[in-house]
Amino acid sequence: MNKNQLIERPGGSPIYSGLGVATAGGLAGAYITIGEDFRFELPSYLTYVEKVSFSKTMRFTLIIEDHRRKLILRFKNGPLIVEEEKFNKWDGVILNPVCNEIPMSTKFYKIPVAVDIQGFIRNCEEGREISYSKKFELEMNSDISIFHANKEELVQSDISVQRLMDKGFKEILISDDFNGFTLYVKDGQSLKLRPSVKGNNEVGNGDFLLASYFTLRLNGEDPISASKMALKLSDEFSILGLNVLPRLS
Repeated sequence: MNKNQLIERPGGSPIYSGLGVATAGGLAGAYITIGEDFRFELPSYLTYVEKVSFSKTMRFTLIIEDHRRKLILRFKNGPLIVEEEKFNKWDGVILNPVCNEIPMSTKFYKIPVAVDIQGFIRNCEEGREISYSKKFELEMNSDISIFHANKEELVQSDISVQRLMDKGFKEILISDDFNGFTLYVKDGQSLKLRPSVKGNNEVGNGDFLLASYFTLRLNGEDPISASKMALKLSDEFSILGLNVLPRLS
C-alpha cells in the first residue's frame, strides 16, 4: 500500500476509550457529537450511545512519519453539555473531549471520574495543525478521580503532578511513549511501569490505557494491581490495535 494513501476511518476517544473499558471487563457507553455525514457503524462494544447531532462530523488528517504525529483539524463541532446528573446510571464517567467541546468548568462531586487532558488543552483551528497551549483548569471533587496525560502534554499545559493533586485528582497516569507510564497516587507513592513489547499501533494508546485502568479500579482493583493489569492490556493494544478482543461482562 502506498504510504501516502489516505484512509478514512472512525476514531477518537469513544472508539479507543470504549474498547479500553470493554477489554478490562466493563460495559461502555458513549455521549458523543456526530455529523449527519457519518457513514460508519459504531463498534458493538459501545452498548449505549447518545448522540448530539451536527451537520458535519469532526474530522482530522493524521500523518505519522518516523513516529512523529501530525494532526490537522479539518472540521470542528461541539459543544457538549456534561452534567453529573446525566450519568447517574453509570458507575463512572470518562471525560475525554477531542477539541474543547467539554467546558473546563465541568464539575463532578459523586460519580467516579477519569479525565484525559488532551482535548482540553488543544488549540483547534480548522485547516491548521493541532497545537497544545491552553491551561488546564478542570478541578475534581469525586472520591475516585483519575487523570491522564503524556509527558509532552504535561509540559505544554504548564502543570505539575502536585498541582493536579491540588485540583482534586487522586491518581495520575503520565505516559512516556514507548517507555510506558508512571502512576502517582495521592499519598505520594509512584510506580514506573515499562511495556514488555513495543507494538506498531500509535493511535489511541493513551485513551485505551486510561479507560482500562479506570475500569479495573471501578471493578475493585487497587491502584498498583490496576496499573499492572492495564499495562498488560495496553501491550496487547499496541500490537493489535482495534483487533483487541473485548472481554464483555
